[in-house]
Amino acid sequence: MENKEVLLTKLDKIHTTERGVDRIKKNLNLGCEDAVAYCKEKILDKNCKIYQQGKNWYCESVL
Repeated sequence: MENKEVLLTKLDKIHTTERGVDRIKKNLNLGCEDAVAYCKEKILDKNCKIYQQGKNWYCESVL
């Protein structure tokens, strides 16, 4: 199964702590309230490249 397909099957399990939300907002310069929803939206984008390194998942927006 392709990495993106694996992650999509677990999309509802994506979560973080309050500190994690703060880090995401800071690192991505986000003004939105729901950083997790923002990340899920990006994951669902057809142009998003997804890969896994160890326990961590990474997404890159490909234009």
